Amino acid sequence: MTASEQAVRPQRRVGTFTLGVVLVTAGAAMLTSLLWPGLEIGWLLKASPLVLVALGVETLLSARGGGKVKYDWLGMLLCFLLVGAALVLYAAAWAFETGEYFSVYDCSRYAGETSYRMDYGYFNGFDSHTLRLEAGDTLAGRIDTCGGWLEVEVSDEDGGTLLEGAALSGDQSMEITRTGDYTILVHGRKASGNFIFERSPASAEETT
Repeated sequence: MTASEQAVRPQRRVGTFTLGVVLVTAGAAMLTSLLWPGLEIGWLLKASPLVLVALGVETLLSARGGGKVKYDWLGMLLCFLLVGAALVLYAAAWAFETGEYFSVYDCSRYAGETSYRMDYGYFNGFDSHTLRLEAGDTLAGRIDTCGGWLEVEVSDEDGGTLLEGAALSGDQSMEITRTGDYTILVHGRKASGNFIFERSPASAEETT
């Protein structure tokens, strides 16, 4: 190839190869989700750092190949958009895994005046309910965790803690010494199982 042919050879803008890979992968994932709705494709979110890896490899290979990649403001903007998209997808994957920012439920829930219960196949996040309890009542609970873990906190209206613990399981019982509102806060991490908390009123003999 002559020097004149090299001079007129068009340069590829940085980030275009990575963008093409991302578009092909995203399109294939969308098509797959439509054809097989039951297929789990959440792993694509976890693979979002590969966008940065691909962009870095493209940049390194272009530098090694003699600078045949064009670096201009459009290329920089493209790289910025790819990096931004990768960071957003990573944040979404991290939030989904940890349940810090939003809750994911696959459960049945009942919260009434005297009881609070949930039966969940998948519980990742937070939920709460407040019960009005009288002095002398007993707040009885039962927690059965089959997978993951469940953290439970029971507190009174002044912020005092009656129960606090992670990976709780089995029967729980709390004696209520003061009338007031008591909040039950549950935090599930990929949990499966069920729990129930209900008020057991004080007997007539105890209140007299």
